Amino acid sequence: MTSKELNDALYDKMNKEMEEYKGWLLTQPAEEILQHTYEYTMKQDTLLSMEFHELDYAQAQALLGSPTPLADVYGYFQNMDCGYLDTLWESIQGRANDVLAEQKALPVYNHSAAYAREHGELEAYRASRNANRACRDAIDDAISRHYRDNILHTEAVTEVIDGFGFERTMYVLANTVQRQDWDKRYSSANRAWANTVDVCEDRDDFNGDKRLEFTLRSHPGLVNLFIGEARHQQLLTLPLTSEEIRQEAEGLLKQLQRQTEPNSPSGTYYMAKLSEDFMARASSTDTYQIPDMFQIKNTFLSNLKDRPGLFFFVPKDADRSLPLRKPRASVRAKLHDAQPVASTPRPAAKDKGIDR
Repeated sequence: MTSKELNDALYDKMNKEMEEYKGWLLTQPAEEILQHTYEYTMKQDTLLSMEFHELDYAQAQALLGSPTPLADVYGYFQNMDCGYLDTLWESIQGRANDVLAEQKALPVYNHSAAYAREHGELEAYRASRNANRACRDAIDDAISRHYRDNILHTEAVTEVIDGFGFERTMYVLANTVQRQDWDKRYSSANRAWANTVDVCEDRDDFNGDKRLEFTLRSHPGLVNLFIGEARHQQLLTLPLTSEEIRQEAEGLLKQLQRQTEPNSPSGTYYMAKLSEDFMARASSTDTYQIPDMFQIKNTFLSNLKDRPGLFFFVPKDADRSLPLRKPRASVRAKLHDAQPVASTPRPAAKDKGIDR
């Protein structure tokens, strides 16, 4: 027999064994059948694998000599550390991540049901409304699970943002505050912020407010804490402005001026730590603007071996009373200032001809 003929004979023998096993299984009580579902599936997959692969001559001959080659392979498979459950867990995580990505990518539909009906966009409206309700439930749940010892832990906000993104999360939060603007348990800053978010009015056929569907049900004081942390986390994703970089430099100067003795490990420099919020948002270009704002020479930025963060160093003999350099006028502003002033049109010259 050739190698192919041996493989064909082996497949036929395994297939016959499978049919006998299936026939026996069908005679068993339902509970017994359930106990064998994994074995049945794996044996079916073994046969499928045999359809797409071929053993060499010696391997096929060896297995063909067994009275029950299919059962033998299954027994060998059971004893292997094949990572089947690991693969299944990766599949679960992968699908969950796909759903999260789809959920985060879904845009907020900021129009009423009437508008959606008129413009043929009801599907987008309903999908967004369902996501708003799911986001509301996720926020309420996160607050319930992460408020401990009179502290709302940052994980509450992080996990909701990871699931729904900033746009929808902030939309749901703003909707809640707008509908409860009278409640002073929301800070004035958070109420002012909420009123900057455009949340469209949406009424049903009986003039009921459909925005109630995604209004949070948690205690306003806890929602207020959640909003504060959410706004902070969103801020950390935004690029720094020139004014914010200058404010950081001003804060460093104040730190340096408060020191009475050089505080570097070597005792030869004054140093001040850049804030964590600044570092979370800063690019390298932002960071290295800091030394240029000081009138002090020989300053530098550096890390310390045993202390986290980035530090700004100035020599111990430097004049720390010097203010920051004045901001440079932007090129755009200079060009604007250099534009010539439009001259007033001169009146037409009088006719000097002889009167007729």
